[in-house]
Amino acid sequence: MNSRTLSVALCALTASIALSATGAGAVGIVNGGFEADAASVPASGVYFGAITGWNSPGYLISAGYYSATPPEGRIFALLGNGIDTGGYHLSQTITGLTSGSRYTVQFSLASEDFVIPGTIEQVNVWMSAGSTSASQLYSAPVSSNTTPYGSGPLWDHWGVFNYSFLANAASATIDFQQTAATRGSGDTGLDKLSIFAASGGVPEPGSWALMLIGFGALGATLRRRRAMVAA
Repeated sequence: MNSRTLSVALCALTASIALSATGAGAVGIVNGGFEADAASVPASGVYFGAITGWNSPGYLISAGYYSATPPEGRIFALLGNGIDTGGYHLSQTITGLTSGSRYTVQFSLASEDFVIPGTIEQVNVWMSAGSTSASQLYSAPVSSNTTPYGSGPLWDHWGVFNYSFLANAASATIDFQQTAATRGSGDTGLDKLSIFAASGGVPEPGSWALMLIGFGALGATLRRRRAMVAA
């Protein structure tokens, strides 16, 4: 058996292992940077309405609004309704998941203002469908504006956070909600969302079958090669 055949067998094994680790479906956050709706948001302004890829309408903010500096692009979203009442949320249904596999959603948060001294803007993240993973609470970095209801800058200090969940279906809905405890402290900025497969998932039966095929092909190739050498 020549080296080319052995190489093909190794490639088959590698591909089967990769598929078992990540799942065969293409997984992604739709409009995770909110730039798909940039044309609707005025320069240094605010837009409220439907957001591409998201289940709820919401507020989008442009860079420069009260000196805001989003972590990527020009647009970011608000987890709030503009009057600091708390409880507002955005959600998205993620498709292409592999049941039994673990995923991590990465996102950035920033505080609007330093309205009430000692109050931190908090966001609760949970799965409302497709997973039973527990919710998690995140605290957004405080803006550099130290004057309550001051003129800015707002949303200028961003932190990167990760939320991990175990999928139990081919799709799952993730929710981001500003907590009621944040009431009066400003609207939290959300931006730069992405998703990637994490370790710890359990491959589906089809993935195990791909791995067995890969190992079988490699074993058969090695046996034939040893037989030829012996002859």
